[in-house]
Amino acid sequence: MSSIGDDLRLPKLSHMVAGRLRDQIASGNLKAGSMLQPESKLLELFSVSRPTLREALRILEAEGLISIGRGMRSGALVMGPSIQKVAQYANFMLAADGVTMRDLHEARMFFEPGIIRSLTRRSAELEGVCEELRACVSRLQQGLINEQYVEVVAGTNDFHDLLARASGNKTIAMLLSVLQVISQGVYSVNLVEKGESTEALHKNMTKTVSGYDALCNLLEKGKVDEAAAFWQRYMERALEFLARTKLGERKLISSSVTAGSA
Repeated sequence: MSSIGDDLRLPKLSHMVAGRLRDQIASGNLKAGSMLQPESKLLELFSVSRPTLREALRILEAEGLISIGRGMRSGALVMGPSIQKVAQYANFMLAADGVTMRDLHEARMFFEPGIIRSLTRRSAELEGVCEELRACVSRLQQGLINEQYVEVVAGTNDFHDLLARASGNKTIAMLLSVLQVISQGVYSVNLVEKGESTEALHKNMTKTVSGYDALCNLLEKGKVDEAAAFWQRYMERALEFLARTKLGERKLISSSVTAGSA
């Protein structure tokens, strides 16, 4: 008769080594931009064979946590965790599930008005939030003047990212940051593919930035509840626009988030 533990398997030694190094990166003991110790030192440290160590390093490289140069003996560059990598995989999962642009927008609607409303309880943080949002709006307005529309798309996602961080909750901020990276990739792809006239593009983006400006005005006056209600209506109108133009029906594509999208 087999015991309850017979089917348990110890993890491979290479995975254990990768796990130890991963923990060091996550804790900040191994900082992004630093180099791992040379191969000879790591072999001594972990008391494993060279093939085991190299497999562990390849695992971390596949995860985007390190970058191995030409010679593994010289050490590897620590990249650290990144929202970009999380967004790439999340985008792949969402695209595989047939998620649409409407679905992406609705996800943000669950969070953003509530985040703004929460500033009522954290009035001490309101001034700093306003300054960051206003600076972002100023950059967007300058981008419109210069007709730098891809940069404006990136800037609009920066604006939403600032709202996410205004929540004061790191988990919410990370989840919404992932959505922003995906959104930027999706909207950039559609900007190229849709082929709108410069005039129509400028008009639509001007409306978007005007909404951001209006939100800043309300927050700067301390009208937080009014700002939250305005943002709810603003996002609902954006949802109507997605429905009216059929853009909301467009599905995410797995290649919309690339290494250069963040």
